[in-house]
Amino acid sequence: MGKVTPKRFRVASLFSGCGGLDLGFSGGFSFYGHDFFRLPTEIVFANDFDKDAASCYNSNPLLTSDGVEALLADIRSVDADSIPDFDILLAGFPCQPFSNAGNRKGVNDKNGRGTLFEECERILKAKIDRGVKPMAFVFENVRGILSSKMDDGTTVPDEIRQRMEALGFNVSMKLVNSSHYGVPQQRYRVLIIGVRNDFPHFDFSELDNLVKSENIPSVANNTQEPLLIGSILQGVETLPNNEFWKYSETTQRTVDLIGPCAHGEEAIKYFTDGFSASELPNIVFEGRSWKDIPYKDLSPRLRKIADDPKKYHAPKFFRRFAYGEINGTITASAQPENCGITHPIFNRRYTVREIARIQSFPDNYTFDAIPLQSQYKVIGNAVPPILGWVVAKTLTDHLS
Repeated sequence: MGKVTPKRFRVASLFSGCGGLDLGFSGGFSFYGHDFFRLPTEIVFANDFDKDAASCYNSNPLLTSDGVEALLADIRSVDADSIPDFDILLAGFPCQPFSNAGNRKGVNDKNGRGTLFEECERILKAKIDRGVKPMAFVFENVRGILSSKMDDGTTVPDEIRQRMEALGFNVSMKLVNSSHYGVPQQRYRVLIIGVRNDFPHFDFSELDNLVKSENIPSVANNTQEPLLIGSILQGVETLPNNEFWKYSETTQRTVDLIGPCAHGEEAIKYFTDGFSASELPNIVFEGRSWKDIPYKDLSPRLRKIADDPKKYHAPKFFRRFAYGEINGTITASAQPENCGITHPIFNRRYTVREIARIQSFPDNYTFDAIPLQSQYKVIGNAVPPILGWVVAKTLTDHLS
C-alpha cells in the first residue's frame, strides 16, 4: 500500500491496548482516502494486562504482520531481560489516575497505576546497563497529568523529565490536540518524547510541518473538512459488524428528550467531496445537550444545575455533536453524560465502527473478537493511529 520503506527501528510497546499507537508506528493503512504508508519500523514486543485489549490486538493482521503478538501480563511481573532489545519504547501508561474524569489520585493511586511510568524507567535502565541504550521513547497521557504531583510537590511530567534526563535522554513535551494532526476528534493528550542525548531535542513543530507536507487534514491549517462528523460518517452504515451498545432505560429517556440535531438526516448530503466548511448552512454546526431539554422535563439533578449554573459551571452533559462539528473526546466508559457518544441524528450511541472512525482506525481494523462493551472500552482507551503515525514518521526522520 503506497510507499514502502525498509524496516530499521525496533519498537517495544508497553500498555499497548488494542494497538492504536502501535498501528500508527507501523503505518500501512488508509483513512479518508489517504495512505499512511509503511514506516521503517518493526514491532518486537507488545504487552497489556487487559485480556480484551490483548485479544483485540492479536486479532489484527495489520499489527501482527511482524510476527509479534501482545503478551498478556502485568508489566510489573515482566523481566526486562525477557524483552527484546529495541530502539524506541512506546508507553501510553494507564491514564485513569490522572484523568479529569476520574478521581485524580495521581501517583497516590492505590492500584499502583499512577507510578507505572516507573516501569518504563526500569526497562530503559536495564537496557542501558546491558550496553544497548535505546534511541528514543514516546510516552502519552491525558492532560490531567500536567497538574498531578509527586509527594514532594514536583509535577509528574517534571519528575519524568528529570528521571529520563538522568538516564541520558533529551526530553521534550507538549499538550497536543489530535484534530491538528489528522484525527477527527478534539482529543487533548500530553506527549513526552525523549531522544538519546547524542541527538538534538525532538522538535514538536516538525509534526506540523509533516501534516502540511503530507496534506493531512488539520484544524490548525483550516483543512478540517474531512474531519467533520458529516464527512467521517459517510458510508459507515454499509460496513459489517456495525453494532451499537444500547443505553439504559433512564439514559435513553434523557437522550430522547434532548432530541436529534435540528439539521436532520438529510444534511449528510452537504458533506460530499470538495465541499467547503465556509459554505455550509449554520444549522449543521448546531449541536445539542441536556440544556435543550424543557425545564419541566429535567431530572431533579439536572434541574438543580439549571437553577444555579454559575455554581456548577453549566456543564454540557449529554453532549450531542452536529454533522458540521468535530467530535469531542471518546472515552473508555462511552457514557453520554461525560462524552459525545450519541449520534447526531439517531437516538443511540455511535456504533463501534463509527467511534472507530472518530478515533481514526481504518475500516479493516477489527474489534469483534471481544464483547461489545469491551470494544467501546478499548477504542476509547486507544491512541488515535493517525496521531501515532504523524509522531512516528517525524520521530524516525529525526533519528535518521
